[in-house]
Amino acid sequence: MDVLLSMSIFRRVAETENFSEVAREMGISQPTVSKQIAALEKHLNVKLLNRSTRQLSLTDIGKQYYSQCVQLLDELNECESRIRNQQSELAGLLRINTPITFGELNIVPHLWQFLADYPDLKIDLVMDDHYVDLVKEGVDMAIRVGPLTDSTLIARKIGDSPRVTVASPAYLAKHGEPKTLQDLKQHNCLVYMLLATRNDWHFSGPQGNESIRVEGRFSVNNPRVIRNAVLAGQGIAVTPIWLIEDCIKSGEVTVILDEYIPTPLEIHALYPARRFVPAKVRSFIDYLQEIFKTN
Repeated sequence: MDVLLSMSIFRRVAETENFSEVAREMGISQPTVSKQIAALEKHLNVKLLNRSTRQLSLTDIGKQYYSQCVQLLDELNECESRIRNQQSELAGLLRINTPITFGELNIVPHLWQFLADYPDLKIDLVMDDHYVDLVKEGVDMAIRVGPLTDSTLIARKIGDSPRVTVASPAYLAKHGEPKTLQDLKQHNCLVYMLLATRNDWHFSGPQGNESIRVEGRFSVNNPRVIRNAVLAGQGIAVTPIWLIEDCIKSGEVTVILDEYIPTPLEIHALYPARRFVPAKVRSFIDYLQEIFKTN
C-alpha cells in the first residue's frame, strides 16, 4: 500500500469528517477512500475512526495518529517547498477563499499575472461571503475584509479598504441630507449583515472616534445589493469606495457627512497555524500586499 497516500486521505477524512467530500476533493471514489482507511488501520493494527450511519469521529489513538500525520506530511511539504524554492518556481495547487464581490473586483483581476509568473501553479478559487473553515475545506489561505473573529488562524494584514457614506441624489432630495451622525437616526440606513459591526457604524469625526447605531428597513448579506439599493434611492449606506467609486464619479451617488470618515476595513490574509508556511502561500500574500499598497 502507498502509506503516504493513505495518511493524506486519513488526514482529510479526520478534518472533513466526510468520506464523500474527501473522494470529491481527491478525485477518487468513496469506496476507494474507505478501502484506504481500512488498509491503513490494518497496517497499523489499530482502529482510527469510529463509524456510524450519521457521523465519523476519531478514536483516541486516531487523534494521536492524526497529529503525527499532520506533522509528518507538513514536514514533507516543507522539504518539497524548499527544493522548489531553490529552482525559483512555484508549483502545485493553491486553494484561496475570498468574499464573492470583493474577490471578483479586487482579487480576480490580479490572478492572471500571478499565474503567468508561475506557469506550474494552479489556483482553485473558493468564493463565499460566509465563513469557510479552512482546515475542513482544505483551503490554503483566505482573504477577509473587516474585523477578524477566528483566533485559530494566522493573520497577516495586507491592506485597508477605505469607506464612504453615500446616498442617491433622489433619496436626499426626498428625505433631506444628514449633517451629523445623530441625523442618521431619522433615515433609512442600509445594513450589510455579514459585517461583524452590522448596524453599529463607526467613524472618525471632529470629536475623534464616534459611533452610532442605525436602523433601516433593509439589510442584506451581499455588498453588490447594497450598491443597487443605494442606486435605487432606498437609503443611506456606508460602503467600501471600491464598490461605489464609479457611481460617485458619474454623479449617480453622493458622498455625505464629509466630516465623519467611516473607519476603514482592514484586509487580511489568513492561513492555518502550522509549522511552516508553504512558499505558494507566502508568495501570493506578498504579491497581494504590493498590489494593495499601490492601489
